[in-house]
Amino acid sequence: METILRLLRLTDQDSSEPCRIITAVTIRADSAAADLLSSGDYAIAFPETSILYHGMRRQSTDLLTVETTSMLTNLLRLSNDAYAMELARKIEDRFSLRYVMTRDDFEGLRTQKSATDMTDLDCFIEIIEGKLSNDAKKVWQKARDRHGRYQDLFDSAMKTIKKLKRNIGAATAAQLEADSIKAIVDFELKRNKGVPSWNFRNEGIGRLADDFFLLNEYLSNYGSGRLRKWCTSFGKYLLSKGDVEEIDAVTDEEAQAEKLVEKVAPLLMPVSSFFVAMCHALQEGENELTAIDAYWLGLVDEVVGNDDLWTLRSFEEYKPDPPTNDNKGNKNTTSDGQTDAAGA
Repeated sequence: METILRLLRLTDQDSSEPCRIITAVTIRADSAAADLLSSGDYAIAFPETSILYHGMRRQSTDLLTVETTSMLTNLLRLSNDAYAMELARKIEDRFSLRYVMTRDDFEGLRTQKSATDMTDLDCFIEIIEGKLSNDAKKVWQKARDRHGRYQDLFDSAMKTIKKLKRNIGAATAAQLEADSIKAIVDFELKRNKGVPSWNFRNEGIGRLADDFFLLNEYLSNYGSGRLRKWCTSFGKYLLSKGDVEEIDAVTDEEAQAEKLVEKVAPLLMPVSSFFVAMCHALQEGENELTAIDAYWLGLVDEVVGNDDLWTLRSFEEYKPDPPTNDNKGNKNTTSDGQTDAAGA
């Protein structure tokens, strides 16, 4: 799949821009085909299609040993992590658009539930969940669980690292990783304090490894270009009028962008982290999705024939009907409700 995709994106001997790739599924897309579908610059799903996402697979006729099993486990974990991050890169614009699309409904949801303390992320998660099939809701729940663990682990790890008084700027990567492991050990001991049978020898050591990758994933996401891109692309829509005026008052473009990121990053970080968690959730187990699911998860841009789902294509291709002329000098109304002077 990756080879096909690279070939499609090759330039020519004149170094022209690569072709814009449109992908479509008419009946079913499984595994690599599902990844290829989401890799399109514009991805389309026909309404009755099904789309299957899952993690890496490997077939082998060789006998398994402790050494080969350990090696395969690590390889599959790294491959799943890599594909999750690659999927995130491919669909981030679609997912962020879904977030922007639903923001107008947040206040209504808070009012409906009499829950003024609901965060923007809480509102977004609940709104999208209401649009998903039962199978897709399982993916959504896995993403919620993973994201919740992000925050608990991150908060605990930061407290431990601060106690160690490490000079982060002067520390090596290995030292920072060692600090992270110490923080994770403390986190797991505290979390399982009431479980007498729990220990590191059994399930604990596996959880330690999972937490290590999870914490590094969270920290990498915080410093990623994705968060900055989201801030500069639509960050102003999330701010109050006063904040926008304050940012616009900065004349230097670079300083203005930094000011915008400074104000918006704390608002978007939870959404960005949840997004990454969802991409990882799609690599766990067998995840059967409908075309509608794929739209709301940001995996495709359009479901053919469904006019209720807003698409970039319909926006770009929209042209108002020309005004009619009754030859009497009267104003006429076009089919989209706009009035024009006759003969204009």
